[in-house]
Amino acid sequence: MKGLYIHIPFCIRKCLYCDFVSVTDGSGIFADYTGAVIKEAEEYRGEKIDTVFIGGGTPTVLPPELIGRLLEGIHRIFNIAPDAEITSEANPGTLDDGKISALLGGGVNRISVGVQSFNDTELKAVGRIHDAKTAYNTVCRLSERGFSNISIDIMTALPGQDMNSIKNTLETAVSLPVAHISAYSLIIEEGTPLEKQYAEGKLTLPDDDADRDIYHFTVDFLREHGFDRYEISNFARRGFECRHNLKYWDCREYIGLGVAAHSYIGNRRFSNSRSVTGYMSCNEREETVLSRADEISEFMIMGLRKFCGVSEAEFKKRFGSGMENIFGKELRRFTELRLMEHKNGNYFLTDRGIDVSNSVMCDFILT
Repeated sequence: MKGLYIHIPFCIRKCLYCDFVSVTDGSGIFADYTGAVIKEAEEYRGEKIDTVFIGGGTPTVLPPELIGRLLEGIHRIFNIAPDAEITSEANPGTLDDGKISALLGGGVNRISVGVQSFNDTELKAVGRIHDAKTAYNTVCRLSERGFSNISIDIMTALPGQDMNSIKNTLETAVSLPVAHISAYSLIIEEGTPLEKQYAEGKLTLPDDDADRDIYHFTVDFLREHGFDRYEISNFARRGFECRHNLKYWDCREYIGLGVAAHSYIGNRRFSNSRSVTGYMSCNEREETVLSRADEISEFMIMGLRKFCGVSEAEFKKRFGSGMENIFGKELRRFTELRLMEHKNGNYFLTDRGIDVSNSVMCDFILT
């Protein structure tokens, strides 16, 4: 079965680090945009789906009636598996009981809350609209209303962040009724307000060594509190790994709906218009046909993000050749350098390998 991603590009305010396609003045087109997404979905009528992920932007800026309309349309058009994982992103400060009811009534059984930090100074530094208390109360309210699969996002290497503040954020996170935690290091993206501040010397960030120390502390802390790392930046209690995101890392097929959404079907990748008005009017897509070399490279790079790594058996099943036949030199070298290990038919990155994962993965790009 395929995965389904739906992009809702609306926000109350754009965060200072964000380079995603999102708009802050879109309330006048909420209904038309929802209709455009449902219309695009009709192109895939009857497709079997077992994971749905509604992301953004901030999906929960939509009013309850449009959340309900979107979810009803998805269930009507697609063949959604009875045990499907259906996730919606949400931000503290954008949820009320009406929206929570609309999500639950529409079959959403997993929610991902963009907390980022439980430190008000850090939240303000990156332009988040909420404070730590609002984030804490949001997670508690979701649990009270019946969500048993709650994920939260946190960010590391934030301006002014040190070991004490990340420890406080993690302690607060694990005290909450959450089953999954994503911990992403802040990246200064080109063209964002944060990049401008950084270029002007107005931003103090942890250096590379401090960033690695914070990451290692995060990994150890979460493991000690029952959250296993199953991907470089993702941690879950056993059985609560994000099934939808695993489709990306396993290079499985998915459909993307909405502005700037990407799809992967067969050996084709295609993306929707990055303009909201362009998407709603004609939606000219860009398509790439992947070569066998492209598919092999993606399988290795995405698979090495997973803690379990890449499977020799799955590689041979997909590509008709042993992994060592194509990457023998690279596998031997990184294993000898102790950046990779080989165990139970899988190659995976060691902790040292994860620290330099970008450099390692580059060597698995076939040209």
